[in-house]
Amino acid sequence: MTSRHPVDPQNQNTDFADDLTNYDADVFTLDPKVMAEAEAPVIVMDAKGVPLFANKNAVGFANGIRDGLFPEIYQLIRRALTTPGGVVELMTFEVQRGTATLELTALPTTKNEVMILPRDVSMDRNLREALIDSRQRYRDIVEVSSAFAWETDETGKFIFVSPRGALGYRADDIVGRFPGKFLLDTADQDSEHVFRSQKAVRDVPVWFRRSNGRDACLSVSSTPVYSRDGVWIGTRGLAHDITEQRRRESEVATARNRDRLMTYIVRTMRDEIDPLMVLKGASEASTRALACSHCVIFKRNDETGDLELTAGDADKAANEIAHQALHQMQKTNETFDAHVGNYRLIGLRCHYHQRNNGAVIFMFDADHPEPTDGERAIMTEVADQVGIAIEQAIQHERILTLSRTDGMTGLLNRRAFFEELKRRHSRLRRENAPAALMYVDMDNFKLVNDIHGHQAGDDAILTLTQVLLDNVRPSDLVARLGGDEFVLWLEGADIPAASARAKTLMKESAVLGKYSGDAEHPLGISVGIAVHEPDSKETLEQLVQRADQTMYQVKKLGKGRFGIAAAPGSKDPAKIEV
Repeated sequence: MTSRHPVDPQNQNTDFADDLTNYDADVFTLDPKVMAEAEAPVIVMDAKGVPLFANKNAVGFANGIRDGLFPEIYQLIRRALTTPGGVVELMTFEVQRGTATLELTALPTTKNEVMILPRDVSMDRNLREALIDSRQRYRDIVEVSSAFAWETDETGKFIFVSPRGALGYRADDIVGRFPGKFLLDTADQDSEHVFRSQKAVRDVPVWFRRSNGRDACLSVSSTPVYSRDGVWIGTRGLAHDITEQRRRESEVATARNRDRLMTYIVRTMRDEIDPLMVLKGASEASTRALACSHCVIFKRNDETGDLELTAGDADKAANEIAHQALHQMQKTNETFDAHVGNYRLIGLRCHYHQRNNGAVIFMFDADHPEPTDGERAIMTEVADQVGIAIEQAIQHERILTLSRTDGMTGLLNRRAFFEELKRRHSRLRRENAPAALMYVDMDNFKLVNDIHGHQAGDDAILTLTQVLLDNVRPSDLVARLGGDEFVLWLEGADIPAASARAKTLMKESAVLGKYSGDAEHPLGISVGIAVHEPDSKETLEQLVQRADQTMYQVKKLGKGRFGIAAAPGSKDPAKIEV
């Protein structure tokens, strides 16, 4: 990294070098006065890159930073503040005498500031280049170096390699052969060109194959060799094994990418309020983050114990394949990984407190590359997050059910029934279809409690509940309004259909007789019905009032029968039948 600003780092401008009175010494682990007198240069900068302190040997460099001559320093400051333990970096700057290469050690402090320790390594670099000019010296130095030295002739063939060899090869195994024979990709001409370059190159990554067949990444630096006549006769250089460094960098990059994708997925889930929409958001976000074709989520049904599809997409064929994978996965311990149809499927179970409560199926196209370890880690984390979200959805459904149902019978309660009735009635007016509202009230129920006790009364209510449930269709509604009052909504029922249903209920309710308080007051039911005709403009409130008034008339005329209200606006009485 080179600055284009000509400045001498040794300039001794003392604008702030000795001003220690206003600077907080707590940021140092050493006494500030000791550092001020130190021979080694020391600079302290704030998070914005403003020098706060410089000792006498760092004043010139600090002044240049303050004047904006070295903008690269600001990037170094930011990296140091976000890197535990600080960073070390080489930087080359143009100065009055040519160039200067500094090794900058940047250490973060507890005050969100950075201590910079510059060290001039220009001489070290110049010495290395000088040693290359002398083959004997060059060979002596590389023998004690961690790198291996090499030299090629004008044909590109190795004519020298460090005597100890490299990458598990002996020197004799390499000398006399071309670099391309050792390249991981033998067609990689750019990498091979580094070993016969006619200009200096530094730190070029090249992938080699070790003697044991494993991969190795080398950082190669080279310089051309010329004869006394100025004719290029080959290239010589050094190669460092940076395989482990690359591996660590790859792991860090993978971890950062995994964190980034998981943050996106979790944030998408948290943006939703409805627990079921959370699962849908998790499915969509996972599909995008992992570049898979589909992400299908199954949730356990608390009542049946079965896993039901909760989140996916409109692709029925994909959902069916996901169901097949789920069926196979239930035979295994935790995961499913196989090709099904045109997909590569990876399925994971979801848990909450070690209890399996669902599953996630990730569906990739069959030609999708093998998922990396990082991608598999993301899938595992998604399954863990989905397990928590599923439990929240289950609890939400339980609470919702409790708020909408009658505690004794499990039927809809008054509030839930009329909320649903409002939607049903609005739809009827749009579709121009009939329906019937039927009030059911138990006759002589009070005597049951008075004579036989409340347990007999509860049993009677449960018996009638079952009678009602046995005589409605899935599209109908049944609710307990409270006490011994029930209500039914018969979808699509006209007057004949409603009458037929009422007769059936009157007949089936004979089973209540065994709970009667006494023979003179048998336990039975009375029914009041109001039918909504297809062309009616009647409001829901008017419909409810007609049914309620009809029930009143039935009770007034002696109970144990049903009545059908007259048409809206008619002054005729309700039609009462035994």
